[in-house]
Amino acid sequence: MAVDEDRPAYATGALRIGPDAVPPRYATLIIEAAAACDQGLPAPVLAAQIYHESHWNPTAQSPAGAQGVSQFMPTTWRSSGYDANADGRTDIHDPADAIPSQARMMCKLLRTAKRHPHYNGSPIELALAAYNAGWGRVTQFHGVPPPSFANGETYNYVRNILTTSRRFTTTAPAGEAALPSGFTLPTNAPTPVRTAIAWALQQRGGPYHLGGDCTNALGTDPAHWCDCSSLMQQAYHHAGITIPRTTYDQVNTGTTVALDAPKPGDLIFNPGSDGSDSRPGHVGMYIGEDLVLEAPRTGLKTRLVSYTSWRTSTTPTTRVTAIRRIVTW
Repeated sequence: MAVDEDRPAYATGALRIGPDAVPPRYATLIIEAAAACDQGLPAPVLAAQIYHESHWNPTAQSPAGAQGVSQFMPTTWRSSGYDANADGRTDIHDPADAIPSQARMMCKLLRTAKRHPHYNGSPIELALAAYNAGWGRVTQFHGVPPPSFANGETYNYVRNILTTSRRFTTTAPAGEAALPSGFTLPTNAPTPVRTAIAWALQQRGGPYHLGGDCTNALGTDPAHWCDCSSLMQQAYHHAGITIPRTTYDQVNTGTTVALDAPKPGDLIFNPGSDGSDSRPGHVGMYIGEDLVLEAPRTGLKTRLVSYTSWRTSTTPTTRVTAIRRIVTW
């Protein structure tokens, strides 16, 4: 892959939400839409793209006729838009439809871009260029079109989005881990639960460090890697909910749930190597479809395991001893 070193690197971390960043009303849509892409679509890049397309205006209309927060042309919308919020309407002006449609289109372009490793540009750059100018132009130039094309419109579009993506990223990079094949975030779950799961899944592949605060899961400083309980704490922190730092305190947070009735977002406890049935030392998050996300132990990385393997375990350290629901639903 050839990369233009003059173009800025893009950001892959957790989304920065608030003033001078991503408006809270769009944050969950962006996080979920990016997380649903199995090609590695960073949420800050998707957010930066929306910002440059419409400056967050769902009624925006360009002189060329592009409409909505994601600036779809009506002809493109007819083929690429979908009713993401299942309200019976595929509405170009509804961010709940437009943002997931944009992410799905970007995901498809990323998949195509990865089939052309010798083109000039990273897959993210190629996908952005194609979103702006069409894949035909990317093919024509074997990469991101140069500044001489269209008065630099596409070249600068890519450059500006990559630069803005860094502003929309927290100091806690979260990586580009994809959701399991075929997995979708639970649409019937409360927004904080969906946000916590989406954020937590972005930390997959990060090294474990006992006592790490999980504020830079894929970084180089072990102090900011995740342990089991900091992963849970930070996931819910990004959903706007404060829970205690340690497993021993988290097991007393929220409401008790029967061991055979977990819901997505529930905290699943087992004794681990340093706890007991009555005072569990390890915790993971149930995300649905018999999957638990955990930061396991030193030497292993944040990963998914089956809930059944914990529930039916005959090993004292791994069998489920408690479930706590942080958000009632």
